[in-house]
Amino acid sequence: MATFTGSNRAEVLPDLIIGPVQGIGNDFVDSLGGDDIAIGWSGDDVIRGGAGADVIIGGLLNAAGIITLSGIDAADYTTSVDGVTIDLSVLVNLTLPLLGINLQLTGASQGFGGDAQGDYLVGIVNLIGSNTGDDNLTGSAAADTLDGQGGDDRLDGQGGNDILLGGDGNDVLIGGGGADSLQGGAGFDTADYSGSVVSVRVNLTTGTGSGGQADSQGDTLTGIERLIGSPGDDVLDGSAGDDTLSGAAGGDILNGNGGVDTADYSNSRDGVTVDLAARAGYAGDARGDFLDEITNITGSAFIDYLYGDASNNTILGLDGADVIRGGAGADTIDGGDGPDFANYQGSSAAVNVNLLANVNTGGDAAGDTLVNIEHLYGSSFDDTLTGESGRNIIGGELGDDTLVGNGGDDSLSGEAGDDNLDGGDGSDRLVGGDGIDTIHGGIGNDSIDAGTGDDIVFGDDGNDSIVGGAGDDRLDGGAGHDYIEGGAGADTIVGGTGIDTASYAGSSSGVTIDLQAGTGTGGDAQGDTMTGIEQVYGSAFADSLSGDAGNNGLWGGAGNDTLQGGVGADLLKGGTGNDTFLYTSVGESTVAASGKDTIADFSTGDHIDLSAIDADGNSGNGDTAFTFGTGAFTSHAGELRVVDFGDGRQGVYLDTNGDRQPDSIITVYADHALTAADFVL
Repeated sequence: MATFTGSNRAEVLPDLIIGPVQGIGNDFVDSLGGDDIAIGWSGDDVIRGGAGADVIIGGLLNAAGIITLSGIDAADYTTSVDGVTIDLSVLVNLTLPLLGINLQLTGASQGFGGDAQGDYLVGIVNLIGSNTGDDNLTGSAAADTLDGQGGDDRLDGQGGNDILLGGDGNDVLIGGGGADSLQGGAGFDTADYSGSVVSVRVNLTTGTGSGGQADSQGDTLTGIERLIGSPGDDVLDGSAGDDTLSGAAGGDILNGNGGVDTADYSNSRDGVTVDLAARAGYAGDARGDFLDEITNITGSAFIDYLYGDASNNTILGLDGADVIRGGAGADTIDGGDGPDFANYQGSSAAVNVNLLANVNTGGDAAGDTLVNIEHLYGSSFDDTLTGESGRNIIGGELGDDTLVGNGGDDSLSGEAGDDNLDGGDGSDRLVGGDGIDTIHGGIGNDSIDAGTGDDIVFGDDGNDSIVGGAGDDRLDGGAGHDYIEGGAGADTIVGGTGIDTASYAGSSSGVTIDLQAGTGTGGDAQGDTMTGIEQVYGSAFADSLSGDAGNNGLWGGAGNDTLQGGVGADLLKGGTGNDTFLYTSVGESTVAASGKDTIADFSTGDHIDLSAIDADGNSGNGDTAFTFGTGAFTSHAGELRVVDFGDGRQGVYLDTNGDRQPDSIITVYADHALTAADFVL
């Protein structure tokens, strides 16, 4: 064997490094740096181009510049700091001038990256990659040897009976057609059969592949930890070690064969459903799969449903809004990106799951570790489920559950059972469901639906919306401007501080509300008591709504409603229907703005009823009626005048003592000019 070494610089002409003229031995040619032309001549030569744009020829060159290929030659890039990319199956033709002749290169392969950048290779069968970089080496239809050396390499043998040597690092080996030898070496290495057009059978226990015309036929495998199957119905058998099996599309059989093995669906183009307890897959690349002795699951980038068994499973959801159920055992559940659920619906005992502390006990949750989990489903028993600082969705399912949202805009649902819900900070959505529930909204603008049962609800801080539902509920708005709808049942409604509203919009019949007395009758108001309520929404039927001494807002809604604001600056809105705005004293709408009422939507068919007021204030004359007019007061007691302000407002002025000064003013927004027919005088 001869060794030839070139210079490390680029001359006017490149270095020409040639093996012995008469030599037929196995030579080692090292051109070092510079743009070189290295020719191996006959024999099995190893040629190292080094840095620079080199031409590496494994064969004979005659006087006419014609190359005759000879021997099994290798291009060696061991010393390249960076990884190299060479594809021996992609060929180009070029001509180079050399020592007075034209060097004709027919079928040259190009190199990229690291020391291979700008190189052309002719007659090279074997490739040796960088010892430190990540190489991408592709063979030809011949029997190639591809040696990745160090780094995370990708070796693709193409056709022929190839030898693929992964070396150190986490390598991907693709044998292609032919009876190939796939040797992973150190690291976590993959044998990839995704390009096979025929289903493959690969067994890591025996280290062999079969399958007739499949790419796996005749293969031998060592040092392989991961298998990727074809689009067909593959049979992938692991070894006694910890293997990862990815069947890809098709109805595959994945057999772990001992060890802690993983079914990997990370390349699926659709979401998958996998149930280890049932040993079956149902959707995406998992459809039709049979899984035996599989402990772990890796899902897809889409919405997956991943279910473990009684073992200590590790389940990775990856991207997508995944639902993961570990089952019994101390499981590690990692939802990955996206809003993911940990599901304990199948647990045979109550669970205590705390996303904030990541301490999980009881039932199927005992010993579980949850990572990247935002949402929880409980069991059929008395669970305690606690969220963390972000947005959580927590469902208690059956049982008397305790659900705590902590920070974030959470959604808590107690469902059946006598549940305790605490939204914590944030604008939360809390639903009690069936049973006698206790609900705290916490800080934030919360939406609370207590559900059926005699529930106790505290809105706490914030502008909350509270719906009691069926049952005799106690609903306390707390601080803030709250909206409270008691629903059916004899409810106790406490507005708390702020401007609070009691709503009967959902009542199936008309209601009567008296805020001064703090009572309600009829429809959903039957048996209700209320304090701290400033505003009332009526039903779609004929309601009677009366305010108190404060500034009230009364909305009648549909139906022929009667609204009486009482003392204070009240806002009255009848809604649709022929509504009546009732006044029993001039003090119910004063001249001063602090006590002046506004009727916001007076329309034809509505009436302002003043008949209960003695127009002239003289009880000796009996209950006299007001005299309607549109001009100025005439010094007669009991006059009513309407003034059009020209901006959509009209003023109703009442003079009860004849001093030509109004004793009461009502502001009216009407769809027409008010006449005597609009009043009950």
